[in-house]
Amino acid sequence: MLRALLLSLLIVLAVFLYKASFWTTNTFGLLNPEQLIYNLKQPMQGANSSFIDSFINGPLVVAVVTLVLVLPANLILFHVHLRVFDYLRHAYLVPVLLSVVFSVFLITLAAKNINAVGFYRYFTTSSAFIQKNYVDPDKVKLVFPTKKRNLIYIYVESLESTSIDKQEGGQMSVNLLPKLTKVSDEGIHFSNTGKKFGGAMQFYGTGWTIAGMVSQTSGLPLKVPVQGNTYANSDKQRFLPGATTLNDILEEEGYHQTILMGSDATFGGRRSYFTQHGNVQIDDYLQAKKDKRIPKDYHVWWGYEDSKLFKFAKQDLTRMAAKNKPFNFTMLTSNTHHIGGYPEKDMPKKYSQQYSNVISFTDTQIVQFVSWIKTQPFYDNTTIIINGDHLSMDAEYYKNISSSKRHTFNLILNAPKSVTTDVKTKNRTFGTYDMFPTTLAALGVKIQGNRLGLGTNLLSQKQTIAEKYGFTKVNNELSQSSKFYNDKFMYEK
Repeated sequence: MLRALLLSLLIVLAVFLYKASFWTTNTFGLLNPEQLIYNLKQPMQGANSSFIDSFINGPLVVAVVTLVLVLPANLILFHVHLRVFDYLRHAYLVPVLLSVVFSVFLITLAAKNINAVGFYRYFTTSSAFIQKNYVDPDKVKLVFPTKKRNLIYIYVESLESTSIDKQEGGQMSVNLLPKLTKVSDEGIHFSNTGKKFGGAMQFYGTGWTIAGMVSQTSGLPLKVPVQGNTYANSDKQRFLPGATTLNDILEEEGYHQTILMGSDATFGGRRSYFTQHGNVQIDDYLQAKKDKRIPKDYHVWWGYEDSKLFKFAKQDLTRMAAKNKPFNFTMLTSNTHHIGGYPEKDMPKKYSQQYSNVISFTDTQIVQFVSWIKTQPFYDNTTIIINGDHLSMDAEYYKNISSSKRHTFNLILNAPKSVTTDVKTKNRTFGTYDMFPTTLAALGVKIQGNRLGLGTNLLSQKQTIAEKYGFTKVNNELSQSSKFYNDKFMYEK
């Protein structure tokens, strides 16, 4: 009985891990250890229930069905071999050995699928790269203009330059972002190639929403120690207390700051990060219900759809502008989240794939919002930045495009002319962490040395660390643990 149960559990475990590995890569795309460990440590509050449902209906159901099938078979196998003639007594070992080999084979495939080598490096290697290349914002002289500019920072969920046609520098046969392509003529877009469009390389620790936000506002990857800080929202667990971020700097300069999102800000530690750095006001899905802007029982996708988000953004901006003080308004869209995106009722269906239609509709929504901003009294003194938070995790949609050809979208609009002339925008190798100093520069801030965190001001002539060392070198170093990172940023002093 015990041997039958143990063999059955081994087979079930192997099948579960195999199916779970595919679920993980299909759900999270370009997976790395930090991302998986970070999400495993986070509470599920605010998560899209469809991901949980797909896990239950996928790997878990398959595991249960496997147990139902193999346990009776193994019970019969071990029961029968005790009652046969001596010369057949050991014949049962053949199916047992085959089952063990089969299980080991599945577990090996699962390990390959989730990049087990990367996990091994994460647990066993250490690098001093961050320590050697980090520039502490507290030790850098920052000079703001006499009249401080407002900032509108739009994180567009999973937005990639990949969605633009190949002729312009993307990877699609048809341009899914025609309106953003056109409006980009009015601003600055950084490309990694000689073509008009390209974008940032995705480095370790920057490939999911909160990690992308941390990267773009602190110049750091989001790294997670095996033990210790979980970035939970509590008095005992602080979110990178040793880091100085964009929001910290703007708070010091008297900016009023709000972040708007159509999901629960608690998910992934976003509430912790923005409230603990810069005392940013949170306007999220929960706040919208509290204010009765949406019904108490309203819930679609991650909370509410982007049409409502842009409507609420106009309300927030109008209110913030009336305070007659500089403001930083940040927002995060969600319609283009994987898998497949959220198709709003009035979304045109131009393409055969739902995700293509959602991306195209998001293009329209963003440019309509930018057009509205241009009509507002505060526009002349406002810099607008539109950035993808990270590469899309919709593995099926992008399965035929190499990860090396995929780049997050970036666009800076209405920055002071004094900082946007003679800027090298093509053939740049950079990461989203370079947006930290670049954002301040786009507000007209003079940065001593043009570097903050691991980031470099892309509007300057300074070489980025990725241009200095190369993508592979930097990515390899960031994939390793960092004692300096843990000691300086992770824990309260």
